[in-house]
Amino acid sequence: MKELQKLTKDQLYKQLKEKSENLYSIAHEALENNFFNESYVDEESLAEFLEMLDDETAEKIKEASLHINNEDDGPEIVLIQNENDNSLELITEEGEGYKIILIEGDLHLSKKLFVEDYIVLIVTGNIQAENIIINGSLYCSGNVASKVLFGASGNDNETYIGGSIMTSLIAENGHYTVAEGNIYSRYLISFHNEITGKTGKFIENISLEKPSEIELLNPAILDHDGYFDENTFLSFIENNATDALFSRPANLF
Repeated sequence: MKELQKLTKDQLYKQLKEKSENLYSIAHEALENNFFNESYVDEESLAEFLEMLDDETAEKIKEASLHINNEDDGPEIVLIQNENDNSLELITEEGEGYKIILIEGDLHLSKKLFVEDYIVLIVTGNIQAENIIINGSLYCSGNVASKVLFGASGNDNETYIGGSIMTSLIAENGHYTVAEGNIYSRYLISFHNEITGKTGKFIENISLEKPSEIELLNPAILDHDGYFDENTFLSFIENNATDALFSRPANLF
């Protein structure tokens, strides 16, 4: 991964708008709500309030108000170029905070794309990889093709795809996933949020969307209490076909 340029918020928005109005609209709303939501300070009301306080407290509040909406307090925004066609793992360093990463054009990987929970990845093209694991947020203007597309973020983050999604398995464990186009997949697992294709969702084999259906999963990816084990699942898909994730009752195959 090669960092090409640090961007301001306005530079990021300008580049997104030039690439895709729809991607700009979706990403702008999400980023503003999560990171840049500006709190308006009414100076006259603040002055009246400060007069009611002792001098020391008033000075502290006044100083704090000067830092509201300071862009320096927001996440770092970087434009990168991927130099590894095998895998791309986007992870922050300890204490680094949130980071917004922009990749212009298509992203093609032979193995894994991993996005950590402190990362927002924006791609202004198509994405192709074997396994795509999203713990943070992903915004992509094009299509996504993969063996596995999996999102898990405690329902805090989302995956937005401006085109269609084509996978062998699409799954979530507390993560909103939406495609403007169609979703085509052999399997779907969704117990804690939603997976939506705005123009259609076509699941060839099995779609598990109720907790009661968890018994159709291979016991190897369940914990001792019979619940979906995310870490075991992630290890399992590295070395097994998606068919192996499911028990195989004769009436379903």
